[in-house]
Amino acid sequence: MPTTTLRIPTPDGQADAFAAFPDGGGRHPGVLLYADAFGIRPVLREMARELAGHGYYVLVPNFFYRHGPAPLIELPEHIGEEVRPEIVGQLMPLIEAHTTERILRDADAYLRFLTTRPEVGAGPVGVIGYCIGGLLAMRTAAAHPGQVAAVAEFHGPWSPTGPTACTASSPRSPPRSTSATPKPT
Repeated sequence: MPTTTLRIPTPDGQADAFAAFPDGGGRHPGVLLYADAFGIRPVLREMARELAGHGYYVLVPNFFYRHGPAPLIELPEHIGEEVRPEIVGQLMPLIEAHTTERILRDADAYLRFLTTRPEVGAGPVGVIGYCIGGLLAMRTAAAHPGQVAAVAEFHGPWSPTGPTACTASSPRSPPRSTSATPKPT
């Protein structure tokens, strides 16, 4: 299965990315896969390969590219509960700096890049996100309804208006979805 690393031009610089796609050439449906806050790492590359094995061109951008190429911090092979708080503490300033405006500018660039790849067929794409990537996926889909045919998120807030819109105390809270899919580590 072919894989490659790429640089996506954005208004704020070059975002590094990983892509996986089926063998044999041709054009395939596109999928934009947003990682969780831990970023592009072996488990996300494997997820991209698995989707590509089902006939999709899968693009995984480093949405924290403004702070450097992935990986931004050293990660253990398994991100268990004993190390998770420290790692999340290191990543929280990056998450907080990732504003809605940045998310939307990046989504425009990622979709433009994905849909112009020679391996990607014409038509709308799918967008998938894990944890914070789920929020990015939903915001991307909401901002580009004509370009996104399907959206899925796992382990994250699914409202395009942000995580506070998904709290139990919010009167506008949409119903929460659940998934049996194990979260990436």
